[in-house]
Amino acid sequence: MSIKISVVEKKLVETVNQYNLDEYYINESYGSIERFNQIVNGETLKNNEKPLTDFLSEIRPNNILHLRPKGNNTNVEIKYGY
Repeated sequence: MSIKISVVEKKLVETVNQYNLDEYYINESYGSIERFNQIVNGETLKNNEKPLTDFLSEIRPNNILHLRPKGNNTNVEIKYGY
């Protein structure tokens, strides 16, 4: 089983790194998929766990997308609606 994860970095150009992570590699690094999901959702790390950015930097993304970020149009006027 593999898990697909996308990491988005927003600067002038939006970079999306997509990874297919192997269950064995996640279990070896974090102990379980459940623990990995907790870390992805922002739970604090335990003593021997490596930060998610370090974990992903060891893996080559299978897809890298460079997108132009969508601009926020601040000149929006709503005439009517419901």
